[in-house]
Amino acid sequence: MIILYIVFTLIGVSSIGVYIGFSTTEGKDERGSAILAKAAQIAFVFIFLGFAFHLLYFEFSNPSVENIKATMTVWMSLVFASYALGILIYRRNM
Repeated sequence: MIILYIVFTLIGVSSIGVYIGFSTTEGKDERGSAILAKAAQIAFVFIFLGFAFHLLYFEFSNPSVENIKATMTVWMSLVFASYALGILIYRRNM
């Protein structure tokens, strides 16, 4: 479980680094704002899916605190990673 936390925390931190790096260098003009908006649309899908998963997980299962921490860590890392990947993809294509 410790390895899971370390790996997904590193993914989340590096993804936030991509966001901060992009928003400080290119995120202030119209193109940068459009890239951030399109990447946020991708991340929003993962926010919704994670929220729905957690609702079903709590309803039909009896998760322990450790399970909840693990799923929240993975969920937030996926949201941050999808946002960072969206930024990287749209930066090349726009």
